[in-house]
Amino acid sequence: MNILIIENSSNISQLVSRTLDSYGYKVTQDDKTFISKNLVKRKIFDISILNTNLGEGVTKELLKYIVRVSPESKLLGICNKGSWVEKVDFLNNGGDDVLTYPFPVQELVARIQSLVRRPKSYVDKHLYIGDFMLDLNTKSVYKGDEDIEIRKKEYDLFEYLVRNKGRTVSRCELLDHVWDYREYIGSNTVDVHIKRLRDKLQDRKIIETVHGIGYKLKDSRKSSKLS
Repeated sequence: MNILIIENSSNISQLVSRTLDSYGYKVTQDDKTFISKNLVKRKIFDISILNTNLGEGVTKELLKYIVRVSPESKLLGICNKGSWVEKVDFLNNGGDDVLTYPFPVQELVARIQSLVRRPKSYVDKHLYIGDFMLDLNTKSVYKGDEDIEIRKKEYDLFEYLVRNKGRTVSRCELLDHVWDYREYIGSNTVDVHIKRLRDKLQDRKIIETVHGIGYKLKDSRKSSKLS
């Protein structure tokens, strides 16, 4: 079994590595984001172990990358006396389990064995439209290898349109399914979010305006004119 350790604490990294090596696991260690990405791209790891705080945004970036490139890999976080917020963020961004340091090595091994037995529930949970891929687990949008930064509401709007591609979706329907009734909704709320989404996708042809009704999602690889 191949295990990747991405840890910025040499003490924790050595402890985990020695423990897993003694149990017969094949271990690869790293502490740099760009090297980790190349490793994941070249080789399939059964389990990737990450520190829940590798630096501002780094853990989240790596989680999303591993989930996308190697969705079969299980993800175990190590929280070095961090807050519960770090643990929740790790799990919400695709992580499978979190272990708090310091921990007995027996617990580390038990957690890994538990992950191996556990089926990966979110493999292949993606939607595709044109050059875009939506990851339903991490709520992310990719164009090729590019991670497009969009807000939650923009993602929800795009996902709903993708699920209903090929048919016209009215503004009222979008408001009913994407917005909460407790939120403040202006008269042009949908139109404003559509404009922002188009700008961030940098593909104005993919979302067609159907005048007087709403919007329709089209495959951008097909020639079409924006109304």
